[in-house]
Amino acid sequence: MPKNFTSNLQNRAVARALTLWRQESGLSLSEVGKRVHWSSAKTSIMQNGLTLITDADVMALALAYGINEERRAPAFHGAQRARDPRTFDLLTGGGVPCVEWTYPEVEREANHLQVVALDVLPPLVRTPEYSAGLGSAQVGSVAARDHRQYLGSHREQVLRKLADGVSLRMDLVVGESVLRKPVGSALVMADQLFGLASLAELAAVQVFLVPDDVAAFAGAVSFSVLSFREAQFDTVVYLDQLHGGTWLESEFERRPYVDTHERLMDVALPVDVTTERIVEAAQHFKNIAS
Repeated sequence: MPKNFTSNLQNRAVARALTLWRQESGLSLSEVGKRVHWSSAKTSIMQNGLTLITDADVMALALAYGINEERRAPAFHGAQRARDPRTFDLLTGGGVPCVEWTYPEVEREANHLQVVALDVLPPLVRTPEYSAGLGSAQVGSVAARDHRQYLGSHREQVLRKLADGVSLRMDLVVGESVLRKPVGSALVMADQLFGLASLAELAAVQVFLVPDDVAAFAGAVSFSVLSFREAQFDTVVYLDQLHGGTWLESEFERRPYVDTHERLMDVALPVDVTTERIVEAAQHFKNIAS
């Protein structure tokens, strides 16, 4: 595989499927190697998405693991799509089901999160009550999708990684209006903002507040820029929209969002001032709730 190989999100989705199949089978890497007649290293590299996985690789492993056609087909077609997603979609009309991926699955692989939240707080930092308040204002399909994809167990796992300060760090840019926008009751907002202030105290977390007059020029948009330790994984951008999440992988597509995050951080309030403003807003809601 060329040194400049980049594993796109589709290839990594196939890799996760292969990992799951082996876990379900209970086979060791060496046992798999004997069945498919290749090295344990090759299976491991494929499972980690560090090489391009071919449809022939998927077929060989599916047979070794005893995976039926219904489960095999999305991974098989996913491997075909990973070679050139745009061409594959044009040729198939987007009608061939391929193994997919969720935001939490990609976030779990990241080592740096750059998040912009100018309308509402992102799922990672939300309390259950804040999430419920947002869900009550959304149509059922949107609320259900968000709940299904971002489970509490995943949130706890990511927060633990941020707490250890080694494997993950996050820069969060929050619009000032988010602190005043009531979601749920005043007590819900107080708890949410106190929780955000506590999160900002973690060594691996930086929270920056952007004044309203600056945020207005960026537009009411929220997105995440995810970067990875592995050289084969390019930075990606995620947009959470009503019709579903949108992933941007090419340099041309993601550059405006990376630049926007950097510029917002340049004009944001200092970290210590930001924390003070968050605590003041939390206390305001707590006083109203009393």
